[in-house]
Amino acid sequence: MVNIVVVSHSLLLAQGVEQLAQQMIHGDCRLAIAAGVDDPEHPIGTDAVRVMQAIESVYDPAGVLVLMDLGSAVLSAETALDLLDPAMAAGVTLCAAPLVEGALAAVVAASAGGDLSKVKAEALGALAAKSSQLGEPTDPAAQIPTPEAMPADCLSIDWTVLNPNGLHVRPAARLAGTLAPFDARLALEKAGRRVDPRSLNQLAMLQIRQGDSIRLLATGPQAAPALAAFEALARQGFGEGLPNPADDRRHAKTLTGTPVLPGRVKAPVLLVRPVRHHARWNAIEPGEAREQQRRLDEAITATVHDLEQLAGQADAAMGREQGAIFSAHALLIQDEDIILAMRRRMVRDRIGAEAAAEQELLAVAAEYQMMEDPYLRARELDIHDILNRLLGHLAAAPVVPLIIDGGVIAIAQELLPSEMVGLDRQRVKGICLSRGDLLSHTAILARALGIPMVVGLYGCMDVAKTGQEGVMDIAAGTLQVAPASAAQV
Repeated sequence: MVNIVVVSHSLLLAQGVEQLAQQMIHGDCRLAIAAGVDDPEHPIGTDAVRVMQAIESVYDPAGVLVLMDLGSAVLSAETALDLLDPAMAAGVTLCAAPLVEGALAAVVAASAGGDLSKVKAEALGALAAKSSQLGEPTDPAAQIPTPEAMPADCLSIDWTVLNPNGLHVRPAARLAGTLAPFDARLALEKAGRRVDPRSLNQLAMLQIRQGDSIRLLATGPQAAPALAAFEALARQGFGEGLPNPADDRRHAKTLTGTPVLPGRVKAPVLLVRPVRHHARWNAIEPGEAREQQRRLDEAITATVHDLEQLAGQADAAMGREQGAIFSAHALLIQDEDIILAMRRRMVRDRIGAEAAAEQELLAVAAEYQMMEDPYLRARELDIHDILNRLLGHLAAAPVVPLIIDGGVIAIAQELLPSEMVGLDRQRVKGICLSRGDLLSHTAILARALGIPMVVGLYGCMDVAKTGQEGVMDIAAGTLQVAPASAAQV
C-alpha cells in the first residue's frame, strides 16, 4: 500500500495535518512526519536526514508519496532522495500538492488501494473542489475527470442524507474507503451530476448537504454487494453514528418541519416517488451534432407545448397568477441564449442532446441557488422541473401527470411545481416533503389549491410506510406517524 510522508517547517503544523489525516485513514495506510529542526531557539526548518528517516519508516514497495510545505522543504526532500538507497528512492515521489488538502486526499486514495500515480493525482486535484465552491478557475492539470457513462441497466440505490453537516470530509472519507474493495464501476449522483465515490476530491465537488438526495449507481461483478455496503454505511450515518429512523417503525414517530398552510389533517399515509429523468452521458462524433440539435429542438417544442397546456390548466383551476408560472417556464426554455449554449456544448464537448441540456440547465439552476434573494433561490426547483420534462421528451418517455387518490397524506422527497397541477384537496388531504421550500412554486401552488403542506421534514420517507395513519399538525409543522402493523413493516 502507498504510504505518505509530510515534510513541514513547523512541527505543530505537521502534527495538525497528521491528526486530521489519521481520521481519514481506513486500512493499512501509514503516514509519517518530518518537521522542524533540533534548535530550541529557532525550531522552524527542515532536516534532510529526518525526511530520509521518515521515508524509511513507512517505505513500501507500492511507493511513498512525499508532500512538502515551502521551497526549502522541497530541497530537503530532494536531498533525502539522494541519501536513500537508490532502489528505495526509485519508489518515492515528491508531490507539489497543497500540504493540508493534498495529505487528506492522498491518505483517502491510498487507503482505498490506489497506486502511486492515482494517489498523486488525487493529492494534486485537492484544490479543485475548493476552487469550484468559490467559483474560481481550476488549474487544467488538476481538473477532476468526469466518470464514464453508466449503462442503462446498472443497479442503483437512493438515499436522503440525514447527517446534520452533510457528507463533510470525515463521512466522505469513510464512504470512499467502504466502497474501495469492490470490483465494480461506481458513480455517485446528486441533481444529475455524477462523480467517483472513491475519490474524496470528487465527493467534495458534489457539496452534499443534509436533506440532499443522492444515488449510487453500480455495474460489474460486485455491483450488488457494493450497493449493500453503501446502504449499511448510510444507515449508520456514514460513520457518524446517526440513528436510522427506519429501523423501528413499530413505534410512533414525530417529525417537525415548516408549515405552508395552517390546519390539522388525519389520514392514511401514501409514499409518492414520481419519475425523475436523468441524462445518459453518451459521446458523439462531430458529424452527429446536427442530428442531436434536431432532437433537442423537437424536445424543446414538445416541452413548450406541455407547459402551455399546464398554464391553461393552472389558470382554470387556480387563477391567472398560477397559470403564469408555467407560461414563464415556457419562455425560459425558449430563451435563445440557453438554446445556443446547449448547442455549443454538443459541438465543443461532443456530447448528446441529453447531456448538453442537463449540463446547461443545471448550471442555470446553480446560478439561482447562489442568489442572495431567497425568493429567487427557490426558483432553482423550476429549472429542475423544466429539465425533467425536457429529458423525458428526449428519452421518448414524456412526463405524465401525477395522480394521487384516496384521501391521503402524500409523502415525498420533493414535488415539482408541474406535479401540483391536477391535484385535488378531496383526494390529497395533505403533503409532507423531505426537502421543499416555503417560497417555491410547489408551496405556492399548494396554498392556491388549499392543500396543507409541510416542508423540510428530513427523514419522512424513511420513517413512514404506505397505509400507516398519519397526523399533520400544520400549525406546528409536525407529522406524527402511528406505529406500523406487522404487515406494514
